[in-house]
Amino acid sequence: MIYSHSSGRIVGRNPIHEPEELFLINNHRIALQASRGAAANLVLLFHTSAMSFKYFQFDFLGVGTLERSGGVDFFFLLTGFLLYLTYGNKIGTKTTVFPYLTNRLIRIYPFYWLITLVVLPVYFLVPSFGYGYETHINTIINSFLLLPQTHGPVLPVAWSLSYFVLFYLVFSLLMTLGKKPAYLLVSIWTAITLCHFLNVPLISADIDRHVYLNFLFSEINLEFITGCLLAKWAKHHKSKYYKLLILIGTLCFLLIWINNKYLLIPYHNYLLFIIPSSLILLGATSVPEQLQLPNWVKRLSKLGDASYTILLTHLLFISVLMKLSVATHIVDNLGFLFTDLIIVGMTVPLCYMTYRFAESPFVKGLKSATILRSSKPSNAIT
Repeated sequence: MIYSHSSGRIVGRNPIHEPEELFLINNHRIALQASRGAAANLVLLFHTSAMSFKYFQFDFLGVGTLERSGGVDFFFLLTGFLLYLTYGNKIGTKTTVFPYLTNRLIRIYPFYWLITLVVLPVYFLVPSFGYGYETHINTIINSFLLLPQTHGPVLPVAWSLSYFVLFYLVFSLLMTLGKKPAYLLVSIWTAITLCHFLNVPLISADIDRHVYLNFLFSEINLEFITGCLLAKWAKHHKSKYYKLLILIGTLCFLLIWINNKYLLIPYHNYLLFIIPSSLILLGATSVPEQLQLPNWVKRLSKLGDASYTILLTHLLFISVLMKLSVATHIVDNLGFLFTDLIIVGMTVPLCYMTYRFAESPFVKGLKSATILRSSKPSNAIT
């Protein structure tokens, strides 16, 4: 990749790389990827704690009973942020969206299908691993299509992917419309979502009764919309207090976890994670280009590259390693804390290896095949 000092953009890239690289200078890209890696590992740590509580009744890091780490919420904001940063100028331009949708959906579906096919037979062979609905044909079909359901998909961690697909489709629709219809659609979607979130009489109750309406106007969409607004701001504003923003954002995550655990303040809503996520995103995109980033940030950015694989596979690795630790009596000899630390220490590299040797070449091959197929001239049929 070649960085242009005059334009402040990366102007050369491999066509199968993520398109948002075009709109980020090098340090911003590394900082955002590092934050992505941190969020993925945050989800991993919380799920390790939850699984440890399930298997050992041990509350690893004291967060085993918390419902949410905020890592997924950060990903929702980041998705809106990067989509607007990359494609925001195409909203209302009536442009073709086939290349955009192809790139996005290839990134989501094929590897997800592969992991689901690996996990699915387990529910048939050992039904006690699931809740019973995983073997129903409707659940399997809806899971493969990432359609919303009243319960989780076959691959439990994939519930968030349905929202990513929704965000991609909404953005593609906005690009195919004219400017006025596009912004009118966004305004209506945002207004109804806010009414749903605020429990406005009649509107909210009607939405709650329908699975698809509840999904389409979920309050989660507010995180995506916030990410888009942050990108619009970040395009024209940088802060010299980027370290302070990142530090305060990190501390706010900690404060929300403490409050959710001990109920110090009688208010608990995962949309509060918008605050620390926004601060970290604004800090990451204000990092000066001339700054020499520490090596640990660059290593964390490598995990950010593997974040999708980490999200899809970490629960599978954690479950297998915990069962092995019980079967081999490792947990009896080392204790719960050291066993959990070893499981985390093994799960992270296992996920990264899966990314390097499975997901990355798999997705690159699909994208290369798609590019080659689209570049071939079509023969006229007479």
